[in-house]
Amino acid sequence: MTPLIEQLPAHYQRSPQDAELQRVLGLLASQLQEDKELTLEQLYPSTASGWGLELWERAYGLTVDYSLDEERRRSRVLAKVKGVSVTTVAQLRGIAEAFSQSAVEIVELFDQYRFEIWYTETIGPIAHPEDLAAIVNELKPAHLEWAVKYRQTCPAPVYGACVGRSAEWFVLRQEPYQMPKWPVEAFVGAAPRLGETFILQQS
Repeated sequence: MTPLIEQLPAHYQRSPQDAELQRVLGLLASQLQEDKELTLEQLYPSTASGWGLELWERAYGLTVDYSLDEERRRSRVLAKVKGVSVTTVAQLRGIAEAFSQSAVEIVELFDQYRFEIWYTETIGPIAHPEDLAAIVNELKPAHLEWAVKYRQTCPAPVYGACVGRSAEWFVLRQEPYQMPKWPVEAFVGAAPRLGETFILQQS
């Protein structure tokens, strides 16, 4: 913010009294700007903090727990916001995404009366799974069971191969090439083309 004294004619700047007055008014204007920005942040649950975060928690019926860090409290509010109205797959995905940076898939197992929440870019566990469980249990139909699953993948380094176990041989571009040894058995598989993904691990 440009100092107020610099926005006045030059003869004001030569006056110590006017310079001091504008300095004090400038401090008040800066504080007002900061207060305005802080207030606007409280209008959105993703940026709310302090008193604003508490208002969001009370509005959505969450217990205000000051012992939790604000990031965790904010995740709980965001999950509740995304879970309002009739529960759908998209809403469950949005709720789950609020607790992790990983991509999320929802697998519905209709014949088993259950569904699975898959985090597909991590082997887990997510931070504070009890918060996710509390919100999902509140929103899902009572007759459905559910579980959280994790999957981690990697891009296939070859166009096509089927490797039975580590250190197997196969031909890549007509030149003998020996696959390196690795302890992860989930590298076993077939990739139809470069860039396909192998499941490294899932649970």
